[in-house]
Amino acid sequence: MKISEMLYDSAKYPFSGIKQLFLLGLMLLIISLLLGQNEEFYTFLHNILGDDGLFLALIPFLVIVAVFLVLEAGYTFKIIEKSLLQDEKPPKLNNLISMFKHGLNEIIIGIIYFSVPVIIFLAVLDDAFSQISIGFPPISDTVVIILIIAIIVLGFIADIVFTVAIPYMASKGGAFKHAFNIPQIFKRIKKIGFKKLFIGYIIVILGIVIIGGPILKEILESTNIFGFFISEELIAPYIIMFSARFTALIYME
Repeated sequence: MKISEMLYDSAKYPFSGIKQLFLLGLMLLIISLLLGQNEEFYTFLHNILGDDGLFLALIPFLVIVAVFLVLEAGYTFKIIEKSLLQDEKPPKLNNLISMFKHGLNEIIIGIIYFSVPVIIFLAVLDDAFSQISIGFPPISDTVVIILIIAIIVLGFIADIVFTVAIPYMASKGGAFKHAFNIPQIFKRIKKIGFKKLFIGYIIVILGIVIIGGPILKEILESTNIFGFFISEELIAPYIIMFSARFTALIYME
């Protein structure tokens, strides 16, 4: 399948499950509403409840946000898993316990894969801004440049490997250990072809998911409440479903 055919398939895929698109969007809308409360709202709660009361009042919000974020990751995994089984329609948002488990696994795997570039980034951040003190030793300007290049290269490699590791894990029944079967994952990368992976990464992951989607969301959210609703209820879940489907399709190559 050509990249253009993968893009077309992934682009129409979310519309094959309008109900799932809206339910996923509803979760993302709730997350955005809970995280997007303005400073006046929290000041108002603080004046009424005090420090301890505010903390206790925010716990349910944080729990809901955390659960929904894990379920969103779990649904992404479910799309990949069902796509590998040749399902043409988005899976139902059911079996929430299983979704939560897979979502938690995916988040932990992502943290592990991106830990090295993140640590290097924090070291550069600590050196660049005096108001941030994480405890890293001072770094010379030359080393900072080298570290920035290392962040880009390692981040790119980690993202490519992670992109293949998740569907590989899905193809093996979702067992956590398979996400770190590095020899088999690199064997799969070689089989897919680094060129196709690179093009897919630049077009989809970087161009649409990381750059295009957030810009479009920001434009819509800044218009009015209707634009905000469209952004969270339709655009955000569409990008998630599109990206997950594309990941599965390029893995099946």
